[in-house]
Amino acid sequence: MQTLASFRALSRDERGVSVIEFGFLAPVLAMLAMGIIDLSRGLSERFSLQQAVNRSLELVQSRPARANENATDVDYSFVEDEAIAAAGDGATVTLTRWRECNGVEATPYADSCPEGQDQARYLRVRITKSFAGEFYFDTIPMAASGALRIQ
Repeated sequence: MQTLASFRALSRDERGVSVIEFGFLAPVLAMLAMGIIDLSRGLSERFSLQQAVNRSLELVQSRPARANENATDVDYSFVEDEAIAAAGDGATVTLTRWRECNGVEATPYADSCPEGQDQARYLRVRITKSFAGEFYFDTIPMAASGALRIQ
């Protein structure tokens, strides 16, 4: 009888229940916190890539081709160097130039549009980089790009 009474008293005792519940929730909360940290680091890295693209395009605007230069002869390697420096280690930069005649892409780039058509030349900067989170066990490819009319 004494054993039954002490068992009933123990079953009604609620001391320590919150510690057990916290023990169940602690791994979930830890995983949630680690996920938020990785997500915020990934977003920060993505914003940095876009800032590197914007910075390199601003450099193109600050160094336009001179009036006596043909836009097809301009060397834009300085843009690639600036984009790599701004994006950091492991970044790959791709520069793409194209020409449009009356809003339609035309090839080759060095040619001129037929008489009477509007001509525009563009430069696209694309930066790619892999992101590896602290808690996520795989790499995530990231990319940022932007284009600018250069003529």
